[in-house]
Amino acid sequence: MEARSRTLTLFLLSCVFLFVCTEVLLSPFYPQFFKKVYGITDPDLTGFYIMVCRLVVVICTPIWGLIASRWQNSSTLLIIGQWGTGLSCFLMAISQSFEMFVAASVLLLIFKSSYFLLYTILMQENRKAETVTAASYHAVLQGAIVSATLLSGWVIQMDQPLLIFWMVGILECLVGFVSFFMLKKVGSHVTDDPLQEGGHGKPTIILPQLFIFGIIVLTLHVAVNMIRPFFTTYTEQIYHTGTMTSSILYLLPSLMAIVSLPLIRKYSEQLGWNGYIAATVMMITGLFFQAVDTGIVGLIVFRCMFGIGAAWCLAKLDVFLFKWSQNAHGDYSKISAVQNVGLLLAPVAASTIVNVRSLSAIFVFASLFVVLHLIVFLWGTYTRERNRGKLHLHKEEKHALFK
Repeated sequence: MEARSRTLTLFLLSCVFLFVCTEVLLSPFYPQFFKKVYGITDPDLTGFYIMVCRLVVVICTPIWGLIASRWQNSSTLLIIGQWGTGLSCFLMAISQSFEMFVAASVLLLIFKSSYFLLYTILMQENRKAETVTAASYHAVLQGAIVSATLLSGWVIQMDQPLLIFWMVGILECLVGFVSFFMLKKVGSHVTDDPLQEGGHGKPTIILPQLFIFGIIVLTLHVAVNMIRPFFTTYTEQIYHTGTMTSSILYLLPSLMAIVSLPLIRKYSEQLGWNGYIAATVMMITGLFFQAVDTGIVGLIVFRCMFGIGAAWCLAKLDVFLFKWSQNAHGDYSKISAVQNVGLLLAPVAASTIVNVRSLSAIFVFASLFVVLHLIVFLWGTYTRERNRGKLHLHKEEKHALFK
């Protein structure tokens, strides 16, 4: 049974890697891709494409979550999403115009929005090792981003870049076929509340708590993502770095998420809230001092601090959600949609800051978002613990009254 669980976990993490890698494969080179394939040079059309993609994910993810929370076999939904993604990739590969490519991308993202189910199934299958699983997930995610960034340069140099979608589509369909056999035994209990342990001791995330949690997630993801669009421009202007050096500096936080995995596994549960607070302080420090010209060595140090802190916070936040939730699919789908809102707002905020202030100001504002994140997190945690204490006291009084 334990061997099967390890095999399933490895398979799910492999699916996560494929999902993220194909998701971000062309993102660093969309302007070059559209120019080479469709002759489009207008940057507004690239921005329009990215905005449409984000909006589709924001809208569709909660819908998949609602269906999954009511369907008795959510793994079937995931397989449908995988096959739909594969077939959509084939449509993207034969798109003869930009309009056809956008339409095929929308169809693909409708199906691909179901992929958050990979994470909920993964966490529910490893509910006795949630922190380790969450840390492994984020390490795989960052590894996929690094791999996709390295592969994207090769893809954009292909004579016919659209061919990559044939390859991705075949991979997605193969994974969907394997998922049919790997996931058929987990369907019977995934939509139950495996985190609930018999229905006691795991309070549901009610709407006000979910709203607070959404703000916590939103502020963190805006802070993490708003520094990305102009980072290489910033390093080239301030530190006069070349393309290769800027790329390595850009990827440092992702690499630190992978390197810090053993640290998160070993100490995350032991340190608890204190560890989370320390991680946010590392993020704030790392972000703020990236805005200061501390030399290339200083920039590397503060990038690493930021990367370790972000990896710790992202992994721990997921654990909090899955521990508090009685409806993992429904709640996580909402939180996943909030994450995508953060991905949508982050570049807009970054552009505004650059236009009004300067490139370095992005890091200062990002650090302020993490400060806000920490304040809301502490307030939300205090409110939740106080409400749980009142509920416990009320139960004790009621028990004494009828004793």
